[in-house]
Amino acid sequence: MLSSLSDSFLSAFYQTSFTEWLIFITALLYVIFAAVENAWCWLFGILSSALSIYFCYSGKLFLESGLSVFYVFIGIYGWYEWLHGSKGKTELQIIFFSFAKILYLILISCFIWIPFGYAAHRYSTQVMPYLDAFITAFSLVATWMTAKKIIENWLFWIVIDALAIILYSCRGFYLIALLYFIYTLLALVGYLQWRKKII
Repeated sequence: MLSSLSDSFLSAFYQTSFTEWLIFITALLYVIFAAVENAWCWLFGILSSALSIYFCYSGKLFLESGLSVFYVFIGIYGWYEWLHGSKGKTELQIIFFSFAKILYLILISCFIWIPFGYAAHRYSTQVMPYLDAFITAFSLVATWMTAKKIIENWLFWIVIDALAIILYSCRGFYLIALLYFIYTLLALVGYLQWRKKII
């Protein structure tokens, strides 16, 4: 059974499209550069997101496609913030958020998640609408946190990326699922790397 599963995975892996490979490479570079606090991460994030718009839409992951549009614009914003976002117009510094502020961000994410999930379930052919909506809602907030260099963004991403593995595996996008598995590990590395810089 394990051999059959491995063969199925390898077969799907070999059939991966060129676009999916480009998304994989640029998205991986985004997280690696973000983990070491390099502002060039945003360029790769923008490229990956632009490629993901049509890719996700064609796979009936409509909320993920819309999220990719958001990523393109937040990528431009994040790039500027990292370079000039502090009050002194110098490079932005990493910060902690209080538990109360993190709880507030979680509540905001939930308020986005529930109507998104309901709308996708009720009015579209969206695959796994509530899971996709959860990923979308929390990703919106986590990306803003990344742009502001709030260290807890990595904790959000660990949960988001782990759930995205399930979402993309169910659609047969195994390379992207693998990417999110790597994302999950890199999110942990990113958190530890950023924490070292402010302790």
